[in-house]
Amino acid sequence: MAGKRQHYVPRLLQRGFLDDPSDEAERTWLHRRGVDAKLVGIRDVGVEDWFYSRRSLDGTPTLDDAITAIERDLGTSVGALRASAPGSSIDAVEAARTVVHLVMRTGHLRGVISTGMTSLTNEIGSLFTDPMRLGAMIGLTGPALASVVLDTIRDKAAELVPTGIPAAFSERLMAFELRELGERLVEQAVAMLGPIFPQLFSGLAGKVRDAHNSILATSPESNGWVTALAAFEWTVEAGVDLILPDAVALAREDDGPLMPLLFTKARDLRAVVMPVSPDRMLVGRPVGSAPINLDRFNTQAAASCEAFFISARPFNGDKLNALIGSALANAIENTISTAIREAEQVRTTAGLVIAPAKTHAITQQGFSFSVRLADFGDDVLAKEFAAVLDGVVGALIPSLPLHELDGFTLAVDYHDALAALDRGDPNLPRVTSRVLGYGLGVASPVAVIRDGVRKKHLVVSAVLAEMWLSPDADVRAAGLHTLVNMLAGIAHWTRYAAKQETGFTPGAMERELHSAVAAAPAHYWSARQAAFVKPDQGRVYAELVLDSLDFAEREIAKERARIPDKGGVGYTTMRALECVSAILSHAADWLGHHDGIAEGQTFAGIDLRARLKARGLDRWIELFGRDLAACYGPDDALNFELVTRLSPHVERLFWSLGIYCWPEENHVRCLVTDQFFLPPDLP
Repeated sequence: MAGKRQHYVPRLLQRGFLDDPSDEAERTWLHRRGVDAKLVGIRDVGVEDWFYSRRSLDGTPTLDDAITAIERDLGTSVGALRASAPGSSIDAVEAARTVVHLVMRTGHLRGVISTGMTSLTNEIGSLFTDPMRLGAMIGLTGPALASVVLDTIRDKAAELVPTGIPAAFSERLMAFELRELGERLVEQAVAMLGPIFPQLFSGLAGKVRDAHNSILATSPESNGWVTALAAFEWTVEAGVDLILPDAVALAREDDGPLMPLLFTKARDLRAVVMPVSPDRMLVGRPVGSAPINLDRFNTQAAASCEAFFISARPFNGDKLNALIGSALANAIENTISTAIREAEQVRTTAGLVIAPAKTHAITQQGFSFSVRLADFGDDVLAKEFAAVLDGVVGALIPSLPLHELDGFTLAVDYHDALAALDRGDPNLPRVTSRVLGYGLGVASPVAVIRDGVRKKHLVVSAVLAEMWLSPDADVRAAGLHTLVNMLAGIAHWTRYAAKQETGFTPGAMERELHSAVAAAPAHYWSARQAAFVKPDQGRVYAELVLDSLDFAEREIAKERARIPDKGGVGYTTMRALECVSAILSHAADWLGHHDGIAEGQTFAGIDLRARLKARGLDRWIELFGRDLAACYGPDDALNFELVTRLSPHVERLFWSLGIYCWPEENHVRCLVTDQFFLPPDLP
């Protein structure tokens, strides 16, 4: 058994990249972005506590046991690959199984585990001394509390009714705060929760979730990747100073660059490579195809890493660590630079007579989109922008579905361009910018109909568009970040449109509040996809969260003062919904950006949680991030049921603004006060 520390990049593979194979310490050079390589033991590389499973209490084999058993034979196979002479043929089925097993350990299984495997529990008594595990059992870390906890909360809420507090309100407040304060509340309230424990323990065995069984039962023959790769011819080829990326194996589609295998489509593969030592590479390619050139492997492998690579020697002088995670960002930057150079060359040779700007049609892998300058520029500038957009969209297509992109309209008068856009259906209303008083609209995707098909058209302010062509790299990166974020939003709409239209029957509170948080998952997902373009854009998101909170406080104070004249709270709650919707969108942007940054990498604006502490929202934003991340399961599949459960976050922000709502029969009652909710400041 491997024990507590479980490797997702197995040591049997890492041993091919030791600094000194004769050294019993088994050390390799670990490279991370932004720091020099460090000589570390492979026991500390590509490892995480209980990554696959905890120790079985009853001797039943766990997933880690199964993997350990598989790799007893796999170590011999990988050793044989290292010892093979260049050009040696390798059995296709064995090679396919080896590659897929090692890759799935770092990708597929990690996704399965991160989406909700419950750790095996030792004995009942240990729960009392481990608040984190107790919190997980109660449901503090999931999208909903355990039913036994909810029953207890209802009982407590009923006891508060004689004091004048509606049970429906106190239930919601207690349930949300129990999730928000999490394990800290458990540490402080074990005595209060004591009556729940016996009920919880009585059903403990039935609550243990074991996501390993289906994996243990899966045979290699049922894995589509094994089938596809077994059709390749496999050889061992010579290499020089090869590195091992954290993705383990890379692949190439057509004439494109190498990228992580699981980022490619099996039907389009032209080569698969997996280094097994600094001088040996396992190579698979379609039968009869040309040999692959490995000269640029290290560069492309480093760029394809998520967090690290290892090697038998340090590559500090080669600056490979600076490339970690940079493949897509570099592709976009190179495309932009080329487009600018070509456009400037045209402009310098065009003389004084330049044609008016035309609408340019661009075709990309089975679809086309238009680029139009609405009220400024000339045709040279239009071509310049078209080249930029062609390059960015082309770079994103392998990872984002953008075939429902209709086109771009760039305009100095952004608001007029929105209102004047032809939406393809006279019944669709004119579009207006919904930016609140503290912000400035720069881009908006608009739903349109083209030949009976729904698409998205992106209207962009000229101020933003001109940033794409700026000679200042920082300004250019900020502009491109916003562009990629907007395109990711269109991809999100394309991927999940059917899910978003799935009907659900909301309760009274959801019917009134869900619209304010409905866009948050898309903001989170899009920001996560775009984070690589400009990590320090997180500072902008953080400032927008704080600005939107300040704005909401001012606006609600104004509306609260008008209540005596207006005779009701309806206007106040309507304005609060607008303000809270903006706060949630900005918070989702920051959270998605945070989760899109490579693990261990810092960025400007990362201190937002600390800056929210004075408002009592530091724990809330952490919970909101967990709930948004939980909306996307394996392969980024959207869990619409979890999306529909996000409206309590609207309530939570209402409380911080002095607005308290609860369901009453089929309606919602609201109380607007100047008493703002602050959760207890637990140590």
